[in-house]
Amino acid sequence: MNNFFIVTPVFNDWKSLNKLLLSINKNIGKIKGKFRIIIVNDNSSEKIKLKVNDLYNIKNIKILNLNKNIGSQKAIYVGLKYIEKYKYKSIITVLDSDGEDDPSMLKKLINLAVTKKNYIFVANRSKRHENIFLQFLNKLRLAITFFLTGKYINFGNFSTFSSKNLKKIFSNTNLWFAYSSGILKNCKKIVFIDVEKKDRYYGVSKVGLKFLLDHSIKIISVFKQEVLIRSFFITSLIIIFLRDKNLNMKLIISFFALNIFIFIYYKINNLNINVLRLIKNIKNIKIN
Repeated sequence: MNNFFIVTPVFNDWKSLNKLLLSINKNIGKIKGKFRIIIVNDNSSEKIKLKVNDLYNIKNIKILNLNKNIGSQKAIYVGLKYIEKYKYKSIITVLDSDGEDDPSMLKKLINLAVTKKNYIFVANRSKRHENIFLQFLNKLRLAITFFLTGKYINFGNFSTFSSKNLKKIFSNTNLWFAYSSGILKNCKKIVFIDVEKKDRYYGVSKVGLKFLLDHSIKIISVFKQEVLIRSFFITSLIIIFLRDKNLNMKLIISFFALNIFIFIYYKINNLNINVLRLIKNIKNIKIN
């Protein structure tokens, strides 16, 4: 019988999480195996309000309560490290708790991961429901990231894979910066499945210009070697064809400034602790 883990981070939005759990329970009903939910509580200021009635397809829920707020990307990293410690042979699914990752796709993604354990299946965002401004900002982020890294990263956290891939995933600390770029950098066998990004269950998205800028820098920093090579190549081509000394000097300065900034950013923000120490306590809820 297969073991399944579902990892989801949460910060204060217990209402959405409860709705997600009901949807997960519904959509895993026909999958044979033991399902365990790992909730990473990112130091929520609100009291835990978890409803576990009618979750008859879920064996167990663990809430990892963190001792400080670290953001959803890093919270996922902690959740996966917690699973790695137990060395269960399992199928692992990561998704956000706000409803934007469609739980009705769980069965499809999980079945793929069961049959092809060497691959990581990620939900490529085929359609979005944000307002026009946010969609524009996201398109701009994708374009800039592709220009600098050569990678078109149009997927988020929603993914499924066998635990045998954890060794590759944790071969370095790239996942600490951004889940999507860490997966893309560390793993070669990735399958992109088009999945519509849904509306949030409740409330409005906290994603804005500041968030997208910070997220983009984190993604780009993971591909610092690619940025160095591509920016050097592009700068060299412009210098060769333009032959403008003043402009060339500005380009050279910009080239060095960009790469030094990315290098310093990566070094400053790199992981230097045992992340399991971020877990203040664990609440275990046995359901079935």
